[in-house]
Amino acid sequence: MNAAKLTKKYMMLIVLILLIVFFSIFGENFLSVENAITVCRQVSIIGICATGMMFALLTAHIDLSIGATVSFAAVFWAKLISTNEGIMMNPYLAMLVVLFFCVIIGTANGLLVVKTNMPALIATSTVLEGVNYLITDAKPISKIDESIYWIGQSYVGKIPMPVIVFGVIVIVAGVILGFTYIGRYIYATGSNSEAARLAGLNTDMVNVAAYIVSACLCGVAGFVLCSRLRSGTATTGTQYQSKALTSCVVGGISMRGGEGNIYNLLVGVFVIGVLSNGLTIIGVNDYWQSVAQGIILAFAVGTDYYSRTHVKTTLRTAKS
Repeated sequence: MNAAKLTKKYMMLIVLILLIVFFSIFGENFLSVENAITVCRQVSIIGICATGMMFALLTAHIDLSIGATVSFAAVFWAKLISTNEGIMMNPYLAMLVVLFFCVIIGTANGLLVVKTNMPALIATSTVLEGVNYLITDAKPISKIDESIYWIGQSYVGKIPMPVIVFGVIVIVAGVILGFTYIGRYIYATGSNSEAARLAGLNTDMVNVAAYIVSACLCGVAGFVLCSRLRSGTATTGTQYQSKALTSCVVGGISMRGGEGNIYNLLVGVFVIGVLSNGLTIIGVNDYWQSVAQGIILAFAVGTDYYSRTHVKTTLRTAKS
C-alpha cells in the first residue's frame, strides 16, 4: 500500500490524534482520566445511533428518521413506565414492546424506500414526529420508574453504563459485519446492488433488515437517553440524527455504500466527541462548534466523492 492510500485510509485517525494534541496543549485538564470518561459518556448515545446509521449507509441508504425514532422510543417507554400515566408496565417488558414497534418502524422505512425509492425522511420521520407529540401532548413525561435509572446513570467501576452498552453494540456489530454471511450480504448489496441481485441475493430483504437494525438501535439509544434524563420529550432525539450521520461519514463510511467498518465508526464518533468536548473546554460556544462540525463533515463527504470520482475517471482513462 503506497503513501497516498495509507494517508487516505488513516486520514481521520490522524485528525483525531491532532485534535487530542491540540486540546491537550490549550485545554486545561483535557488530557485527564476524568475527562476521557466524560468524552466516552458523551459519545455513547451518538455512537449507538451511528452504529444503526452505519448499517443503512453500508447498503447505500441513509436513515434520516433516526432522530424521530430515538424520540419515539424514549417517550413511548416513558409513557409505559411513568407513575403519572396510570399504565406503569414492567420496565423491561415495556422495552420489548417498544422494540417491537421499532421493528415495525424499520420495516416500514425499508419497504417504502426499496419499493418506491422514497427517501427515508419522507417515509416515516414526519409521521413519527407527529406521533411523538401525540404521545406526550407536547409535554415532558416525567416520574418514570426509578428502577431503570441505572441504565443511563450507573457505573461499573469508573465506566459509565451507557459506555458499556455502546461497547457491547460495537463488538456485536463488528462481529456481524466482519465475520458472518450477513455482513458479506450487506457489503455486497451496498457495493453493487444489481450484481448482488443477479447473483441470487435478495437485496430488498437486506435493505429492509438494515433499516430494522437501525431502528432497533435507535430504540436502545432512546432507553439510555430516557433513563439518563429521567424523562421523555418529543424532541429528545432530534440532535442525534445529524451527529450520527456526521460521525459515520467523518470516520470514512461511504455514503455510496459498501465501504466502511467498525473502526471507521469509532474514529468518526470520537472525532466528533473530542472536537465538541475540547471546544467546550477552551470556551468556544455551541454555534461555532456546529460550524466546526459542519466543516469537518463537508471535508469528509467531499473527500469521499472526489476519491470515488477520481477512481472512475482513472478506470475510464485506462480502458480507453
